[in-house]
Amino acid sequence: MSAPVRRSELIMLVFLGVVFAVSSTVVVASVAHIRNIGLTVEGLEDGAVLRASAFRGISIGTDDEDSLERVEVFVDDAAVTPRRDGERLLLDGFVPTEGRHLLIARVRSATALVVDAVVDHEFTIDNTAPSLAVRHIRSGGPRAPVVIRGTADGAELVRIGHIRAHVDNGVFTAVVASAPATIFVEARDAAGNSAGRHVVVPVSRPAVRTEHVTVEDWASPPARERVLAMARRGEIDAVRLDVKDETGQVAHSSRVALAQQIGAVNSRYDPRAAVDELHRAGVRAVARIVAFHDPVLARASARSGMRDHLGDTTLTLTNSAHPEVRGYVVALAREAASLGFDDVLLDHFGSESDVDFLAEVRDAVRAAGACFGVVAADGADVPADFVVPAGR
Repeated sequence: MSAPVRRSELIMLVFLGVVFAVSSTVVVASVAHIRNIGLTVEGLEDGAVLRASAFRGISIGTDDEDSLERVEVFVDDAAVTPRRDGERLLLDGFVPTEGRHLLIARVRSATALVVDAVVDHEFTIDNTAPSLAVRHIRSGGPRAPVVIRGTADGAELVRIGHIRAHVDNGVFTAVVASAPATIFVEARDAAGNSAGRHVVVPVSRPAVRTEHVTVEDWASPPARERVLAMARRGEIDAVRLDVKDETGQVAHSSRVALAQQIGAVNSRYDPRAAVDELHRAGVRAVARIVAFHDPVLARASARSGMRDHLGDTTLTLTNSAHPEVRGYVVALAREAASLGFDDVLLDHFGSESDVDFLAEVRDAVRAAGACFGVVAADGADVPADFVVPAGR
């Protein structure tokens, strides 16, 4: 038989029931309040790392306009005044300092029995770009792989051209399949800050003893055999063969459109066969291209009324500043490299100070797989892989 419930115990049970009921009501009301408000912070994830400029893209919203009017925003306990833009509040007038911060967005409840709706996000402002340094970049040749190493402190990602480098404790390494004349190296951190630069890719080219062979000599079997015999005996390391000489004639069946249009093509030898023959003899094949000493182009330009293509009144020189004239030289150099020549040597190219033009030819030649050289004063500082002193 159970004992009767005493009066004090009954009062306590009733009190606890009331407290539980009220608490449940408060919790349910609070959850409903928060859900009905729909308070959100867009453009900022908890723990995000971003630049200060990206803070302008952050906005705060609610599911109803009345709640939007009651939103309070704090960064590190300091009130921030947002700007109303339709159904969102923007923080584009606030610029946080570099470092770690806490953002709190809050909609206060209309009653003390219901908790406030609160969203908080920690974030870090990082405006400092990674420090980038390329320590090693070298290739055995234009067609050989390039190993690139360096440091990028603070970087999350390093790209070399289109290749993603391996990064370990701020040290990056990458291998590029072939050696362009220049390559863009970029380091980027988690906030999107980046540091990048175009880096010249040097290539190894041996010192060579070179024999210059004219078109006429290469077309002559006895003269050609004399040169090949020198190569087989190890007396020379390279043969410099004219592709376009001072006459302006192109010595092979060039596919360059302008060469065909002006009648410059005078096919005297097969360049691929010549390169193969030189390689079998154990020497490098060097294509010599005379740039702006070009009577063929000069006369054709005069006949067509394109006087701006001319470099003098004797119809011997062409205008080294004209884009179409320069493009013609670039196209012939690119074609020579694509035909298998190891080196392309530019002669009579105008001023050594025209580094933009020389860099353009170099880039085209290297992209096609050859080294680029110029005939210039000994020690000239020009964008080329090698320099042949004038008169040699």
